Amino acid sequence: MKLFYCNLSLVLATAAGFTIQTGNINKYNSISTALYAGNPNPVFPVQYAPVAASPAISSNTNRRPIVAGNWKLNPATKAEAIELLNGLKAGGVHDSEVVIFPPLPYLSDALTILAGTGINVGAQNAGSNTKGAFTGEIAPSMLASSGCSHVLLGHSERRSLFGESDSSINERVQACLAEASLNVVLCVGETLEEYEIGLLKSVVDTQLRKGLAGVSADDLLMGRVVIAYEPVWAIGTGLVATPNQAQAAHVAIRDTLLSMYTNPEVASKMRIQYGGSVSPDSVKDLMAMPDVDGALVGGASLIPDSFLKIIQGSWN
Repeated sequence: MKLFYCNLSLVLATAAGFTIQTGNINKYNSISTALYAGNPNPVFPVQYAPVAASPAISSNTNRRPIVAGNWKLNPATKAEAIELLNGLKAGGVHDSEVVIFPPLPYLSDALTILAGTGINVGAQNAGSNTKGAFTGEIAPSMLASSGCSHVLLGHSERRSLFGESDSSINERVQACLAEASLNVVLCVGETLEEYEIGLLKSVVDTQLRKGLAGVSADDLLMGRVVIAYEPVWAIGTGLVATPNQAQAAHVAIRDTLLSMYTNPEVASKMRIQYGGSVSPDSVKDLMAMPDVDGALVGGASLIPDSFLKIIQGSWN
């Protein structure tokens, strides 16, 4: 594991049950670019001991990897989107499950171009209302009847920039699951400040309990929900959690699910993606962890060659 240290005063904190070493959070925004510059795979200077799967959860080797590409507000034009979609189409059929989340105006093109490739198409958000005077909202039924298979909910950017709360996210989760053909990718994860003061377990526990409130074990056992763990400090910064960091967080997620549902298979069968500056170079080591079942990819999903390599790395 490579570590890239900055000239920062270091503090000790506890996260996910392990002693960690971190940089001053007030300087983080100014140093993230410096950390990334010149380093193809920079990592946040934190070390975790190896973490095995939770002993309370039986091992499950039948979880099919799932790789999702979140395009966010990209690309700028329809022509660019079509070029990207054709690049993905040329990649052929994949062993892992693959989903892309283009912006709403490109969903129709994505569904048409990717038909027959096995790549699923989802929406980046959905409202909780079915119809009515809700200007700008999108109903889950609209997405389902248009051919979308997934909806991405609870992304950290929706939480921080648009004020979406755990309760409003839960309303959207339940509204989407009310559509039989829609599945949900539910994002959870801690901010840098929460991470540094040891709140990783507490944050993901709260987000899961509130986000999945009222969701039945049957829906989860049918694979209708995928959890995406996204450490907010690693999104779009070039900073990458180490495989052991990701593993520790994913074990914490399974432990919460185990305490939420009486059937232990809910926890053991749940697919959990890691999201946070995933690249072709980092995906294999991440996927080698027993509780990492895929990746939620941001920037790299906008480059067909990079995204296709991540898909391949998720299986091999």
